[in-house]
Amino acid sequence: MSEALSLAEKFKAKSQQQAKTIEQEVENATTQLNSFMTAKLQESETIIKQGMDSLDTSNEQLLTTLAKHQTDMSTALDTYMSNVQAHTTKHLNQFAEDIEKTIEAYTQHIAQLIEQREDRIAKVIKSEMKKWVIVTSIVAITVMIFGMMLGAMLVNKFSKPTYIIQKSQPQSQTQQPPINYGQR
Repeated sequence: MSEALSLAEKFKAKSQQQAKTIEQEVENATTQLNSFMTAKLQESETIIKQGMDSLDTSNEQLLTTLAKHQTDMSTALDTYMSNVQAHTTKHLNQFAEDIEKTIEAYTQHIAQLIEQREDRIAKVIKSEMKKWVIVTSIVAITVMIFGMMLGAMLVNKFSKPTYIIQKSQPQSQTQQPPINYGQR
């Protein structure tokens, strides 16, 4: 049972470690994205201020620069989401493998415990059966000897010579003479 608790503790520690790693990677990626976006927004603000301050800058040039910054920000956001998804997927797959290994180890441990208990039960049953076989054999032999002695006593006590009395029956007058098979 302590092995199962040990496995559970290892699993818990590994899970916490995985969660911290994912959280740290998401935090790092978010910080980088935040820094990038802040820098780009400041750059956009500077461009807009320059455009407003200098009326010489054409409206088209301003819109082109803003579109480029918007594209850069969109690309950065897509990259951020892809990186977070890739790291999260990697760690979740590792986590799933760890869970599978833990369950397999626990299953093997339980199977081993069941096998050990079955072996102990079989040994106990075998030892008990030996005792019962010996006891029942002794009882059977004792009952057989007692039965033979009782039978012998009964035979001696109740056996008396039996006389058979035959009553003669009158022979009928129409009796046929006996057939002699020796003559022809």
